Amino acid sequence: MREATFTGAEWLCVLIVIMASVSLGWTPEQEPIVEPEVIALEGTVTLATRDAMDALGLQEFQPGAVATIELRRDEVAAPPCGDCEHPLTGIMVQGPVVLTGLVDEAGRLGRIEANLNLTHLMERGPDGFVHREWLLFDWDAGDRSSIVEVFLVHDPPRWLPGKDRSDATLLTTDEGKISRTGPDVLLQSSASEDDVLLACLPNHFLCRTTSPDAILTARRDVPRAPVDVEAPAAWVEVPLAAGNITDGGGWAQSLLEVGEEVPNNRTWCSISGSMLAGVTREIIAPPPSLAPLATWFIALGETHVHLAPEGVHWTEANNGDVRCAALTDATGTLRLGVAEHPVSTPSTG
Repeated sequence: MREATFTGAEWLCVLIVIMASVSLGWTPEQEPIVEPEVIALEGTVTLATRDAMDALGLQEFQPGAVATIELRRDEVAAPPCGDCEHPLTGIMVQGPVVLTGLVDEAGRLGRIEANLNLTHLMERGPDGFVHREWLLFDWDAGDRSSIVEVFLVHDPPRWLPGKDRSDATLLTTDEGKISRTGPDVLLQSSASEDDVLLACLPNHFLCRTTSPDAILTARRDVPRAPVDVEAPAAWVEVPLAAGNITDGGGWAQSLLEVGEEVPNNRTWCSISGSMLAGVTREIIAPPPSLAPLATWFIALGETHVHLAPEGVHWTEANNGDVRCAALTDATGTLRLGVAEHPVSTPSTG
């Protein structure tokens, strides 16, 4: 169960990857030349693994469903959050996702029409260091809908150069740029300057780019002005009362390996003024690395999520409405937070 749940978090990151963009480029000796940037992503992703299906709430269906996406991508900007020193920047992707080829245990065929809205924000200083990251995920798919916020605190701050890509990760060939290690990835450029990405899911070991899980076209056009969005709510310390957490199968459940319970009367959440009921346990193993996903990000020139927090305690709690999980260090400082919010009346497909 722990492996499947964490892979759900990995798939959440994959969603960012497939909606990534190619960075702007300039010539150094003349006036800047604005090159086209990715403004949309179209194509299909085959959910070929059990973990990929489970991550989208499709536990009762067999692996192999196909997600057809038609997503708009915008750069976004937000004012500093409550305890931030710098404004926030990032990307937002949104649009319809149609899931077809859904086969249940009885062999019946179905489909789901959903809408995705996903935002990745960073608090990045002028020195190039990232202090905080947010992943805001709104998956509207009827009774399988999810609203999840992932919050990362980098201490020390994460160094992020101007172009977050590594030539050592990709090898240029006559076919295009291919991955040296990790999941198979092939990035090709077309005559229209659009990019075509052929890629495999990180945990699909039998996949090859000759028959990829993902076939995606990144549409390019002149850059658009950033969209202004609100800053996420600040994470604050809240009182904690001992209590059991219902087995809701959420994103945070079993995200990492934990041990014995420890006494604790405080935790962290993105809501304030409300006592939460939950339990705190010692950390046995930290969150696994998301390094295999970096190949996807690098291929498309997008900043990838860096999940490498260190902590000693893991708390899961709720107030009957919002469910929060917090990874804290020895001083009680928050390093990683996951909040699952209630879903409003969803649409059905």
